[in-house]
Amino acid sequence: MRYIADLHIHSPFSRATSKAGNLQGLAAWARVKGIHLLGTGDFTHPGWFSQLKEQLEPAEPGFFKLKNEAIPPALVQATPEALPSRFLLTAEISSIYKRHGAVRKVHNLLYVPDFASAERINSVLAGIGNIESDGRPILGLDSRDLLEILLEKAPEGFLVPAHIWTPWFSLFGSRSGFNTIEECYGDLSPHVFALETGLSSDPDMNRLIPALDRFALISNSDCHSPGKLGREANIFNTGFSFSDLREALKNPLTGGFAATIEFYPEEGKYHCDGHRNCQVCLEPVETRKIGAICPVCGKPLTVGVLHRVMELAERTEPYYPPGSPAVHSLIPLPEVLGEILGAGPATKGVMALYSRVIARFGSEFNLLLNTPGEEINLMSPVLGEAVARIRTGKVIRTPGYDGEFGVIRVFAKGEREELAGQINLFTGKKAKHPAAKKERTPLPPTEKPSSARETPLLPRKPNPEQLAAITNRAANILVAAGPGTGKTFTLVARIEHLLTKEHARPEEMVAITFTNRAASEMRARLERDLGEGARPIFVGTFHAYCLSLLRKETPDLVVVGEEERDFYLRKSFPDFSRAEHHILKKQLAGYVDQMNRGILPADAELPDLLARYLPSWIPNKAIDLDLVIPCCVERFRNDPDFAAEVTGRVTHLFVDEFQDLNHPQYQLVLLLGKQARVFAIGDPNQAIYGFRGSDLTLFQRFRERAGVTTLPLIRNYRSAPAIIDGAAALIRRNQQSGDTQLLAESTSPSRIEWHQAPTAQAEAEFIAHRIEEGLGGTSNLSRHTARSANQAQARSFADFAVLYRLSQMAEPIAEALHHKGIPFQLVGGTPFFLKPGLKAATHFLLASAPDATLNEHLQLLADLPGIGEATLSLLEQKLPLRCHDFPGAAATLPLPANTARIIRETGGTLTNFRKAAQQGITDSLSEALPRMGFGNPQDLEVKRLLQLANAFGNDLQAFCDHLRQNAQATIYDERAEGVALMSMHAAKGLEFPVVFLAGLEEDILPCTIANRHSDVEEERRLLYVAMTRAQESLILSGALNRTIFNRTSSHRPSRFIQEIPASLVLEVDHPRHKRRNAGGRQMQLF
Repeated sequence: MRYIADLHIHSPFSRATSKAGNLQGLAAWARVKGIHLLGTGDFTHPGWFSQLKEQLEPAEPGFFKLKNEAIPPALVQATPEALPSRFLLTAEISSIYKRHGAVRKVHNLLYVPDFASAERINSVLAGIGNIESDGRPILGLDSRDLLEILLEKAPEGFLVPAHIWTPWFSLFGSRSGFNTIEECYGDLSPHVFALETGLSSDPDMNRLIPALDRFALISNSDCHSPGKLGREANIFNTGFSFSDLREALKNPLTGGFAATIEFYPEEGKYHCDGHRNCQVCLEPVETRKIGAICPVCGKPLTVGVLHRVMELAERTEPYYPPGSPAVHSLIPLPEVLGEILGAGPATKGVMALYSRVIARFGSEFNLLLNTPGEEINLMSPVLGEAVARIRTGKVIRTPGYDGEFGVIRVFAKGEREELAGQINLFTGKKAKHPAAKKERTPLPPTEKPSSARETPLLPRKPNPEQLAAITNRAANILVAAGPGTGKTFTLVARIEHLLTKEHARPEEMVAITFTNRAASEMRARLERDLGEGARPIFVGTFHAYCLSLLRKETPDLVVVGEEERDFYLRKSFPDFSRAEHHILKKQLAGYVDQMNRGILPADAELPDLLARYLPSWIPNKAIDLDLVIPCCVERFRNDPDFAAEVTGRVTHLFVDEFQDLNHPQYQLVLLLGKQARVFAIGDPNQAIYGFRGSDLTLFQRFRERAGVTTLPLIRNYRSAPAIIDGAAALIRRNQQSGDTQLLAESTSPSRIEWHQAPTAQAEAEFIAHRIEEGLGGTSNLSRHTARSANQAQARSFADFAVLYRLSQMAEPIAEALHHKGIPFQLVGGTPFFLKPGLKAATHFLLASAPDATLNEHLQLLADLPGIGEATLSLLEQKLPLRCHDFPGAAATLPLPANTARIIRETGGTLTNFRKAAQQGITDSLSEALPRMGFGNPQDLEVKRLLQLANAFGNDLQAFCDHLRQNAQATIYDERAEGVALMSMHAAKGLEFPVVFLAGLEEDILPCTIANRHSDVEEERRLLYVAMTRAQESLILSGALNRTIFNRTSSHRPSRFIQEIPASLVLEVDHPRHKRRNAGGRQMQLF
């Protein structure tokens, strides 16, 4: 069967798309155009995916048709040929990520044969990023990994790189692409067999590159409104099914893939080089002559598709192997008629004439491709002449550039005026033919035009201060290391020096870090440099080290953390009342706090409840997490054999973040240091955990001990000079500050910016917009509104961090990013499905999971009326932690009749839901929630949960795993490609190219809101830490009015802002608001 297919379109759920692009509208316009098969577009969007499942039914294998084919016509005055309208499940993914040291922005098309395949893919992508806010989701997902997901979840599907030459968002794009297929898709490159050329290139251009010879070159409209269907399309002559289409593309020389319908590439909006704002349009050779810099504004030009193709071209003439698909270059019919009428293609007169032509010839493609010229001339010799010129390529081309569409004309200047004088608009004399397309010559190669590499600023060799610390032979060394001075590098290098130069034994080394993340980083560096020789070295936190010592005698010792503490208390002390449990927890917290601060008297008597609690750990072979280090210190003091054995195995002790030690940790260092050499490193200016019991005076106390050598690290390799200068001026206001003066090694120009917003929501919008700018735009649409679209350095999502003093400030920022489709990871935040309105629904889902725990069942029961504390307590005491048959196990207990009935009925509801979910989670959840009283499917937040569920199809276990994983995602994952949202405290130890510090307002920083009493010097150190997370750009912001802790109040800028020199700070307006001065202005509040 011979048929025409447009396989790349977008739904109304994509940005900047027409609401008329519903399935009926698409089918109606497909008939007008003469298209038999359409891609659905956007199957990853939960809302559109629901419509696809509701309105489509299977037709030919892998193709779908409308359940109701009685569709309204696209043109009122025309009845096009009644072609069969079929749909193929497609989606486009926008991937923004880093690969080979450069930011990549690549769009890929996915094609799958059935809804089950789409559901499996959606379930994976939903766990990676936000698939709800845009039909074309933006994910921090490597293109190679996306292809792997497709191959695993939809083996019969295939991936096609989209519009492969678009400068910002494509495989070969000049701004963020690759030079070869293999660079992008790695070992999976053989699974890519087709490429989409895009509107700005045609097969002639692509066939100049031998590396593309093996690929089928497809062309699609990428339309955002149904009237634009078929701007480019494909012609197949093969079986009418998904598998036949796929095989025709895999083997494009066998005749099944017959032809492509092309835009003239000059009409594409990125064909030539230039600057749209400056009205500069250049050919590639001209661009090379002026160094790709705009002669008007002096900024880098947008390098177009032709230039990029010429960079990679190795031929002067296109090569087509025998059997290659034919190429038909056409102009959309409304544009042709518009030129004839001298009017815009969408004007009323042109569309009326368009309707007449469609009524006469059946469809647009039938006219442009198939209808004999004589038959066209019977209606209009002018139209006949226009079609003849189009078919022979004798057209006039004005190329597009930098987002400006080009213009392709049929008639030369003055010809239309001649035609206008004829009695009949459609009569006229033959016109002169314009010149044919000129030959292209490959450009001389440049040095990796699109594969820029990042150069690390840190030196390969230690600087003089680092070398002094690494090689010093003193027994005890304290290094005062400011932010970005290579602290971890120095510590690791010290270990390696002792092993290689002083022949220390690795099994006698203990390296203590403050966080698990820091421990992982240190171990990775050691293993990279030392290989197997690093394995005997202990690297871990104080907790991990002490626990390893205690477990030598009690291998199965269980640590009870904060989440399990309540459960343990209830299990161990069932006779305690709820009030006694509360008192005990409070006593334990006070006891631990006094120990950490070193103010617990040695002869202090324990309160009665705590005296019963502490000994309970021994028979249970358990220990409270907060007591691990104090218990270990006590063992050292009270058990000489234990102390001798441990200290005998440690000859070198390394301690990171020494300024954050509390008293038990400090005592442990001194105990180990009796026999071991101590190498401690830290920065008094970064001591920010006093509220947890850390004591900055311990740093000074250790410095003053006899035999301790103090060394400084002063060269900052992280931050730009303005950031260092601003942070240094701030911290000098502290009386208790470190005496190390930082020197910025970076010479890159930088600035600190300040933005005052009217509200927290406006502040969030400002931040989201600036991130979008910094990315160079997340789409072609947003790129053209981006102030920094022409910046030389592109960024990825993970290059941005937004920091704030209180976690309650994250919500408006997260909402603003969500609205723009920008992926982010919220460290320490509450996900939407655990908020009050949805918490019960989430408990229901988790209890329905095949691997539900006792606690998840109890959480569900606690949401039900008629279930009291006594019942929950009994179930907790009598049932095991994991119940495969919770209702059955509960039925064995002596429960009141009404309670037993509720549990039995709830169990039945869960069982029925599990069975129904096998046919689809969304529908079964929509029915179950109202029955349980857990939400109305029409409510906005419930709809959001249902749409998320829709992405997982019928995989209930995967959906529940997703909910659990995201409910606990409170730790920063540096592998994730997303903007980081976190508190200033959580950002300690991290760094980002661009940092936003939000909510810099009095009462919030320093924090006195909600009756908090903060140490002003520690709050200033906190801001110092936050500022020095930034490598290149630091943007400070605040709001005049903010609602927090359910109270709306007015705020002044934080007093700390005024402590930063005015010469370093630039006040900026919202990017969408008109600026009083294009270059910004210095802050007026000084």
